[in-house]
Amino acid sequence: MTENSTWHLTHSQPHKFLDYFNPTNGFIRQINILLNRFKSVQNLCAEGETQEEFTHLRNELAFHLVKMSRWWGFDFCPQGLTGIRNPLFLTYVKAHLARNVNDESFFDTFTLQKHMHSGDAGHILVLGQDPFSTPDLTLYYGVDGKKNFRFATLTHTQETQWHRYSYPDFASAWLAAWSTHASAGDVRKNLSEYLAAEREHACARIWHQRYFHRNETQMGIRLYADATQQLSICKSPFGKAEFEAIVNSLAFDVVKHAFTGNITIADLLADNKTLDNSLRTANTLKHRARAHVATTVDPTLKAELDALLDSTLSYIPRRCSGT
Repeated sequence: MTENSTWHLTHSQPHKFLDYFNPTNGFIRQINILLNRFKSVQNLCAEGETQEEFTHLRNELAFHLVKMSRWWGFDFCPQGLTGIRNPLFLTYVKAHLARNVNDESFFDTFTLQKHMHSGDAGHILVLGQDPFSTPDLTLYYGVDGKKNFRFATLTHTQETQWHRYSYPDFASAWLAAWSTHASAGDVRKNLSEYLAAEREHACARIWHQRYFHRNETQMGIRLYADATQQLSICKSPFGKAEFEAIVNSLAFDVVKHAFTGNITIADLLADNKTLDNSLRTANTLKHRARAHVATTVDPTLKAELDALLDSTLSYIPRRCSGT
C-alpha cells in the first residue's frame, strides 16, 4: 500500500502517535514513526502535493522532530536525518511556529529565549499537567531558562511549587517526580522501583542520544552486546522496557548488515569475536530484530522490513568433505 495525502491527513497527525507526557510509551517507537511520516509527507510535497493543510502537516511534523530531540535528548541534524538542508527544514519549522503560539514558546525556550529570562533557572515555561495526577497529587512539568526540565506539585493552597532540581530530558523529570512522591501501596517497593528506573534511564539516555548515529558492522555488534548486558541487570519495568527496545533495534541493525552483505547472520558474526557465531546466537538476533519490526517501527514499513528479515538466513550448516 502506498499512503496518499488523504491517508496521511487522517493518520499522520502528531497527536495520533506522540504522547509526550507518558514516557512509558517509549522513545524508539515514537521517533521511528514520526521520522518516517515526515519523510513520506515531504516526499508527497516534493512530488507536487500542494494542499495547504498537507503543507501545514509537513511543517508540524518538522517541528515535532525538533521538539522530540529536546524532549528525549537525541542528536538531531535535519540534513543528516531527513536529507533536507538545514535552512530549508528550519523554514518548515518556523512556518508552523507562526501558527501555534504554544509550540513557538517551547521552541523559543531552547533557542533565542525572547520570552524568557535567558539563563534563569527560576523562570519556567509550564508545559502541562501530568495525566497520571490524582486528587491527592497534582504534578506539573516545565522547562527553565537553563533549558532543563523541571517538575512541580500543586499545594493545598493551589500554588505551584517547583522543585529545585533540574533534569536533562522529560523522562528524567517524570521519573524523579514520581520517585519523590512514591507513596501508594508499599512505599519501599514503589520507591525502590522508581529509583532503579531513574538509574537505568540515565544509562538509556546515552543510547537515545546516539540513536541515529550510523555504526559500521563491527561497532554495531559490540553495541548490541553492550546493550544486552545492560538489559540483563535492569530491575525496573521502565528500565527493562527501554533497554528491550534498544537491544531489539540494535539487533535489527546487525541483521540488516547481514542482508546488505548477502551473507548469513552467523557468517557476519564470525568476523567479530564479541559474540559467538552459533545458530542460537544468530536466531536470537533475528528474533529480536522481528520484535523491533513488530513493536517499534512505523506500521507502514512492517511488510517491507518483514520481507527483509524473511530473506536473511541465520545459519547454513557446513558439510564436511569426504575423502
